[in-house]
This record gives sequence, structure tokens and C-alpha cells, in this order.
Amino acid sequence: MTDLQLALLALGALIILTVIAFNWWQERKIRKEAAEHFAEPSQDALMDDFHVDPNRVVVDEAMSATAPVLEEEPFPPTIPLSTDENYDYEHSLDEAVSAVAEFEKDMAVPIHGMEVSFADETVWGSDEPKQTPLEKATTVELLEEAGLDEQAGYSSPVNNAEATDIHSEDQTASQQVKNEPITLPANINPQIDLVAVLYLTQPATGNALCEFLLPLADIDKPIYAYGLALDGAWHMLTGEQGQAEFVRAACSLQLADRAGPISQESLTRFQQAIDNTGRKLGAQVEWQANTDSLRYASELDQFCIEVDKMVGFHLSQGVSGPFTGTKFRGLAEASGLVLREDGAFHYESETSQKLFSVMNHDNNPFSVDMLRTNVIRGLTFQLDIPRVRNCPEVFNLMVLIAKQMEGSLSGQLVDDNQRPLGEMQIEKIRQQLKVIHSTMVARGIVPGSSIALRLFS
Repeated sequence: MTDLQLALLALGALIILTVIAFNWWQERKIRKEAAEHFAEPSQDALMDDFHVDPNRVVVDEAMSATAPVLEEEPFPPTIPLSTDENYDYEHSLDEAVSAVAEFEKDMAVPIHGMEVSFADETVWGSDEPKQTPLEKATTVELLEEAGLDEQAGYSSPVNNAEATDIHSEDQTASQQVKNEPITLPANINPQIDLVAVLYLTQPATGNALCEFLLPLADIDKPIYAYGLALDGAWHMLTGEQGQAEFVRAACSLQLADRAGPISQESLTRFQQAIDNTGRKLGAQVEWQANTDSLRYASELDQFCIEVDKMVGFHLSQGVSGPFTGTKFRGLAEASGLVLREDGAFHYESETSQKLFSVMNHDNNPFSVDMLRTNVIRGLTFQLDIPRVRNCPEVFNLMVLIAKQMEGSLSGQLVDDNQRPLGEMQIEKIRQQLKVIHSTMVARGIVPGSSIALRLFS
């Protein structure tokens, strides 16, 4: 190997080490800068005046002024205590329970099952007959007279009258559920669904109600099926609910989504399946929808087209050139953005719902390795209006973060036509957001709600 080759190798190694050291120094500088810009408060203003004294008991002055002072005496135990330290309480309890059992065994029938004649009845421990009717004694009452507690391990049986009462209460509850006015499950909404309610004459299992779903598996719109149990609660019909019994059923077919309205064929198949299920189970079917569901689906799709808008603008490189990936990542994470598997940074709510996104303008997905080695020529900020609750507030937050990055990265905010995005253009976007929000609310579909997430999916 010649001296020239050795010199080139040494020079290449030196360049590589220099680049690595420079990147490390730059990343450390950016993290420090981000920490200075987004430093968390050292104290919580809401908690400054909040102190807990565990040794202090707060007493209501109004109650303490009128409540009598009770002497601190222990509650009397269920079983009388003995002064003898060697006294065996458990043995005494067992003897008492055995005595009660022997007493019942000596009788022809248990006391709680005897038919007593009021003419001949007497009171134990008294020589004179009692004039009032004698109540049927139970084991619980005998234990109480002996000074024992029911929790000592002896439980009284349930007589036939009590069992009859329980069965009667179940039948009454079932009848009450059938007679109550119908309330649809939370996930079903007539605003976007064709809904059918089946009033069953006899309780049916979840498997029987789900039979109609099998031939509808290839429909490209969501179908939901629920059963109303005896406790008055709706349960989604799944495999776990196959053997459970229901007194009502609610089935729905979503009429539109971002793929378009429901087709005539799918709509007819769903209606026929529901009618066949009602005839098979002897149930009355009630359709909660307009007479012309196909036209309603077309109108709903047209509404979706009018309000289904995406707010977007871009942060392009400035005179300083492209952004380094490490610097952008530090600013994004300090702003609360999270890198997800789809290759974009997302700002999410407390329930992990995506509010807005920041993507690579070159359509090259972000990754940890990519951000460490590549530079970025532009960023795209996007907000999906129908899927975000409180769009104006979220939009203001997105603009604030974009402007902070604009200053830190020496970039420039521009619109889709690469024209500078000023305060006037931003205010026009705010007004458009308010119009779309009002239009959706007037239709009964609140942006970011569960019904909106289903419709705009």
C-alpha cells in the first residue's frame, strides 16, 4: 500500500470522526435550546397553597354544636367475652351451633317449616298462652336469641315461598323491560344509520339474533347489532353473548362514509335479512328511518363532501438551507409531538386521538435513523376538520407550534401555492373552520364525536 493510499485512508477517517463529533455537538446544543424554550415550571401554582395535615381532623362546626358527645365505649361483641384468659371462644361457638342443630333435629319438622294453629299456640318460657299470632321461627332468630351471629358459619335455607317470590320478581323485571320506551345504544345513531328495532315476543339468544349477519359479511359499510338484556342494558352481539337471552334487538347499517353512499343492492339485502329474522323469531320490526333510505344516503354523502376539508400549510427552508433532522426532532418532541409508525409526528389528545400532524414535505416518512442522518427541505402541517373536536382551538395551537419552528429553523410558512402565509390568510382559515363547525352541528354531527369519526373514516 503506497503512502498516498495511507494518507487518503487517514484523511477519510478524520472526516468521519469530525462529522460524528459535529452531529453530537449540534444535537446537544439543540436539546439545550429546546429545553430553554419549553422549560417546565418548577412549581405548580395550583398546589402552592395546598397542604395536607394528616394529624388534623376537620369537624363540621354546625354538626359538632348540635351533636351529642358520645362516650368512647367499645361496641358489645356478638359473643359475650369471658374474663378467663384460657376461655375457648371458638369451642363455645361450635357448641352453641350444635345445640341449635340438635334442637331442630328433635322436632318432627324444622321450626321454620311448621304449620302452627293459632288456637293451641304457646310462648316458650311462659305458662299462659299468647293471644297474638306466633311468627314462624327461623334459625337466624334462634342464633340471635342464643347470643350468636349469623356469620358464625350457619346459614338458613331459603324456603319455597322465598324462591317463588324471586321467580316472580324476575318475571316482573322482564315485563317491565319490554314495556319501557325504546332507547337506542350509544353507538347507533339514526343520523347516519338505517336502524331496525326488533320487539321479541319471547327472549332469544345472541346466536339466534346474529344469524342474519352471516350473509351480510361482504357489505362494505359497518353493521352493528345489539341485544337488550333483562337488566335493561344493551350488549353488543358477539361470540361472548351467544348464549345470553335478550328481549329486544337493535340492528343498524351505516348509510355513507368517505368511500361514498350505500348501494341499492346492499341496502335491499340488509332490509330483507332483518325482515326474515323478524318472521323467524315472531318479532315485530320497527324501522327508524326515512321512507327513502337510498336518497337519504345520497344526501348524507353530499353533506360529507361539503364539510370534509383538510387544513394544511407548509414550513419551507429559508436562506439558511434545509433543516437538520436532529434539530427538528428536538423541537417537535419539546412541543408535544409524538412520532408514530406511519412516519409522521402527531399531536394527540389525552385519549390518544390525533388532533393534527406534521409530515415530511418530500413524502419520505420520518424515522429515528432518517432524522439522525438526513436533512429536511420542508414540513407539512395538516388538520382533519371533521375528525377534530374544537377545531378553532386546535388550529390556533398548530399555528403557534409552526411559528415557533419557523423561527428556530429559520424557515418560512407558505400555503399550497408556496406563497407566504401571513396573519390575514390565517384569519381566513379560522373563519372557514367556524363555518364548517356550525354546519356540522346544525346537522346533528359534532366534529370529533364518535358519530363523526365513523362517518369520516
